[in-house]
Amino acid sequence: MDSMFEDDISILTQDALVQEDEWLDSPNTDLSSEMCSASHFALITAYDDIKNRLTGLERENACLKRKLKMYEIKFPLISEFGDERIFSVYDSKETSLLKSEKANLQQQLNQFQRELQKSKERDEQLAEMIQAYEKLCVEKTDLESEMGQMPGTAARDGELER
Repeated sequence: MDSMFEDDISILTQDALVQEDEWLDSPNTDLSSEMCSASHFALITAYDDIKNRLTGLERENACLKRKLKMYEIKFPLISEFGDERIFSVYDSKETSLLKSEKANLQQQLNQFQRELQKSKERDEQLAEMIQAYEKLCVEKTDLESEMGQMPGTAARDGELER
């Protein structure tokens, strides 16, 4: 055993103490002035180390508290941290809200698809009507030209026009 204490801040060694048997037998043994100053130095060193660690931890804690407040502002439910039921209630509410929103969007999509189908059908009907009209116009022009070529129909046409 190199040191009396199993700590990284201990500077006392077993060699600096009085014989181990004496130490155990008489805990109130007067220590030499050198021993007292070494022990005092060790306590001061340990105190300073603990004080520095505590200061560092307090700074880190303050930084974490600031970050937590920022997150609480961004995400209000985080302020209820630790109460997992709130998150599960929030999740179920959010899930039901998302499901109802999905159903509404699906209904709208179906309605738009029906309207699109009706629009396509109307476009097809309109295209068919346009083709039929064009065909009738072509037939009318053909009939007029045939009638103009017939003898005697021109005289009748002239009489009808009067």
